[in-house]
Amino acid sequence: MATFIYILLSIAGTIATIIFIGVLEISWVWLLLYCILISLVNMVAVFLLFLIFIATYGRLIRKINPHNMRNHKIINSILRLAFRLMNVKLIVTGKEHIPEKGKPFIFVCNHQENYDIMAIKPVFKEQPLNFIAKKESFDWFVLGHWIKVLGNVPIAREADRSAAESIIKGIKLYKDGVPMAIFPEGKRTFSNEMTDFKPGAFKLALKPKADILVGTIYDFSKVFKGWPLKTQRIYLHFHPLLTYDSYGHMNSIDLSNHVKTMIQEKLDDYKATLTD
Repeated sequence: MATFIYILLSIAGTIATIIFIGVLEISWVWLLLYCILISLVNMVAVFLLFLIFIATYGRLIRKINPHNMRNHKIINSILRLAFRLMNVKLIVTGKEHIPEKGKPFIFVCNHQENYDIMAIKPVFKEQPLNFIAKKESFDWFVLGHWIKVLGNVPIAREADRSAAESIIKGIKLYKDGVPMAIFPEGKRTFSNEMTDFKPGAFKLALKPKADILVGTIYDFSKVFKGWPLKTQRIYLHFHPLLTYDSYGHMNSIDLSNHVKTMIQEKLDDYKATLTD
């Protein structure tokens, strides 16, 4: 929806300006150049208006409601528009493994960049997926307040008591029927390599005996490579669902190693089959 409105407003603004310029006595060459320039200016202007609207609208929302799908869909629509404007194509495989609407789960994935969440969340069109995310993101311009009102949970970088409390909050949301997500690495890698997983992150699934949806992202660190002339392809793969019956015999360390191995195997597969 956001993409449709954006295109409509950009075209309307361009046509209106061209009509105005058309009454001026200028050559067709200059008219063509003006049209191209105006189109670009209108695209930027409309997107800035979108940001102002989203930031203002978000500030008017005071109640934190993770179940409000309207808010989730608004943000998903804006995020899809942003990645289209960034000339990024997200290629998703394994979508059939995403649990159907109404069935909560825990999503875990490797972590490359700040915008991983922005690319991943819109894939869950019918799920109010919330993340346990670094607390600094709650202060981001435009999206910061939205991150809060959607029901995401802040977590400190340090593995202290506050981090444990964040996991507990995430468990409570899961028990309330909200799918939750966490990056077990706890920090970005800026590449297709992984760092050590924090086993404590898997208590988010172990304690409530939740099913785990494992994801692997690839080339997310290359989003701006070749921008804006080159379409950058990034990849997201969903592995078959890990039910509690299949991993319940593991402790957090064993489960952490198991999931990391799953993700590493898919990363190796991407590296072997994809070329820059």
